Amino acid sequence: MFDTMLVARKIREARISQNMTQMNLADTMEVSYQAVSNWERGNSMPDIAKLEQLGRVLHISLEELLGTDTSKTLERIINKEEDTNESVQEVLTYQEIEEVAPILPPADVEKLVEDTLEQQEEENLNLSAITGLAPFLDHQFLDSLVQKVPAGSLQEITGLAPFLSNETLNKLVLNADGDTDMSGITSLAPFLGHDTLDKLMEKIQPQGNLRQIAGLAPFLSHETLSRLVLNTDAAEDMSGIVSLAPFLGHSTLDKLLDSLPKNEYGHISGLAPFLSQETLQKIAKKLMTNDSLPT
Repeated sequence: MFDTMLVARKIREARISQNMTQMNLADTMEVSYQAVSNWERGNSMPDIAKLEQLGRVLHISLEELLGTDTSKTLERIINKEEDTNESVQEVLTYQEIEEVAPILPPADVEKLVEDTLEQQEEENLNLSAITGLAPFLDHQFLDSLVQKVPAGSLQEITGLAPFLSNETLNKLVLNADGDTDMSGITSLAPFLGHDTLDKLMEKIQPQGNLRQIAGLAPFLSHETLSRLVLNTDAAEDMSGIVSLAPFLGHSTLDKLLDSLPKNEYGHISGLAPFLSQETLQKIAKKLMTNDSLPT
């Protein structure tokens, strides 16, 4: 894997060994001082067109600077650009493209992906390969790539979520294969709309443990959250209901307590801050009908 921080350290060490300041190197390379500073901080990489010149100036080979595999891949890209005979051009793998993507303009990365896709006919393209390339691709191009591969699991989609359009992400999630798991839904929740989350939750059952959906509560619609809670045996999962109480309305809590036997009222103290005064008064009256309070 391409290590930008390691390259940054090598540039800095090579510059110092040549007794050059960052300004000296910037002037020689015909770039700004800020560009050199960013190279040495690992914030950015020299453009591919500058790498050979940088190596000559600092007396360091591409192999030393970038590592053997990455330098070989770059040489193949350069040769590919110079060779006009398309029939002998060697196709790159998606992993090789990912390794050199940090130092290529986005349009060049997309062109390499298109060439590989054309020659391999989607043979080795999958969500894992797309996820590695995602930070270097335009979202429209990325959306089009995702539509070319089979649906994956929710965990596989998580890495792509920050880079996809809302429309594409929602479709991808709803078409995800395999079991719909809570951990995958929780990871994706911040990127999904209420409608998509609601549809996902229709596929699963909390299995009597509402605590597992506590992390989803801020993202679920009030209707869906209420449905999940009301379909649970309140007496069996009071701790889960308490964890969700800040996100539930008075009406939902009232319905829960209406179905709760009086001998269970001793366990609802955690709900008290979220209950309406009217409901608290009803509970108090019910308790007063007993000879003794429940413990």
